[in-house]
Amino acid sequence: MLSIHFNKEVFINALKANKNIVTYLSTTAALLVTLIIHGLIQDNLKPEYFLYAFIVSVAFYIWALVDQKYRQQKQINTTE
Repeated sequence: MLSIHFNKEVFINALKANKNIVTYLSTTAALLVTLIIHGLIQDNLKPEYFLYAFIVSVAFYIWALVDQKYRQQKQINTTE
């Protein structure tokens, strides 16, 4: 069986610090693995599914960045 060393504490601490990049990269990886498993079971693994999943993950990451900047700007404006 394949053995992969994974330091859970580093990953959990990064998630607790609310690092958007870590969250979206792990979500993207999980989505791609899910697509691979589903494609192998259903025997319809198509490359465009991976492209769609990647595009959606990037879109959500950009959305999170814009939202974070907007909230910071809104908080600055309300404190003035």
